[in-house]
Amino acid sequence: MSPSHEPGVRFYSAAGNRFAVLDAFECEPTQPAELASTLCAHHGLDGLLVGARPRAGGDCRMLVYNRDGSRAEACGNGLRALARWALESEHAGQELVIETDAGPRRVTSLVRGREVVAARAELGVPRLVAREERLELAAGTLAVTLVDMGNPHCIVLVRDVGRAEVAALGAEIECHPRFPARTNVSFVEPSGGRLLVRTWERGVGETAACGTGAGAAAVAAIVLGHARSPVEVGTRGGRLQVDWDGAGVLALTGPVEALRMA
Repeated sequence: MSPSHEPGVRFYSAAGNRFAVLDAFECEPTQPAELASTLCAHHGLDGLLVGARPRAGGDCRMLVYNRDGSRAEACGNGLRALARWALESEHAGQELVIETDAGPRRVTSLVRGREVVAARAELGVPRLVAREERLELAAGTLAVTLVDMGNPHCIVLVRDVGRAEVAALGAEIECHPRFPARTNVSFVEPSGGRLLVRTWERGVGETAACGTGAGAAAVAAIVLGHARSPVEVGTRGGRLQVDWDGAGVLALTGPVEALRMA
């Protein structure tokens, strides 16, 4: 069957982060990694989200597969996409708890009329792994900040994010020996209290936006004194808002829309 007509699959964009969502409430896929690679290649997507029955008291469970078929523990934009899917598929209501590999995540869909236009996702309590760590790269030593959002993030502060060498440096840092399980890499330009961010996602490459990357960028910026909560994060795919009090649960708010695929 053509991947355009895969049964039980819907398509969403969350700030330009593009996903296929597979309804697996009745039957989970036997080869999800291969399906993810096929769907992403055919439709130009960033990943596959599998929506399955909950196992730990939540409303549904989310499994995340990157473009290359690898698994991701967490996905901030994916949570918002799955929340819209769950409401539209009548698997859950406007407020729900999604079980992930990084733990349960509470998400609230924001509705205009009868359509979900945005969502607010709680991404858990972030962990500052290293305020400043120096990586030895081919071009020299680079100072970075490391943040754990349930998945690993490396934050690189830059003066001009538009000129950042996202592809070259992102690929090198992703597979650096410091990160045996690889890492996501965000290039962050503080700009008047807001942040401009481009992210190289582990197993995907550069994406229009990364939800956990936006959260990690905000954590680093707040800790280093470049921003205060709430933080507006500008990405190539749209604007996100991060709320974090410096100690508790971090929340991410942003748009989500359905995609029509041929």
